[in-house]
Amino acid sequence: MRASLAAHLADFEARFGYPPDSNSIESAEGFGGAEWFDVAAALPAALPAALPGDLLLLYRHVSQLSLPDVGVGLFVHSLPQTVAGLRGDLPTRIVGAVEGSAVADPVVEDPVVVFGSDGGGALFALSRTDGATVYRLPPGRVEGSVYHCGAAAAEGAEALAASLQGFLAHVETRVERELLAELRPTGNHPRPSRRHPCG
Repeated sequence: MRASLAAHLADFEARFGYPPDSNSIESAEGFGGAEWFDVAAALPAALPAALPGDLLLLYRHVSQLSLPDVGVGLFVHSLPQTVAGLRGDLPTRIVGAVEGSAVADPVVEDPVVVFGSDGGGALFALSRTDGATVYRLPPGRVEGSVYHCGAAAAEGAEALAASLQGFLAHVETRVERELLAELRPTGNHPRPSRRHPCG
């Protein structure tokens, strides 16, 4: 992914007429140090129970991912941001119909941990029930810590990937698509509106 991102940014300004924002895939260095334990101590429950194992594994290798110039923007939050979300800053449960659900009944009630976002205001959340399903939660109704998906699947949350690995593959595909699009002869286009919902 880093190679594709570097290629995407290499002549970004020359192609689009404006400089790229700061795009980075930050490696997790010093995992297990004092800062990690300070964050872990702030979790509302024991660390393994609060964060699914695959998410912990991700944070062993990547501290955060910030790609404001890929699509409308893609972000994987830092561990402190994810912990703050579990403490009530972000939704911790989704209720309602989910588009793309693998189960026969698309209506779910699932505890989640929000770990990412995009520049359009949507959140990426990992199921704490199966520790695998990644939901995309577009801007919608949140009451307390509950995200309400809506009565119809098309009105709210989407089951974006069956696993965290699938989500990361989705991100990598988005980067590669941006690069392929740039290799085609096109005119300059205006910069899309992007915002980081949590920062």
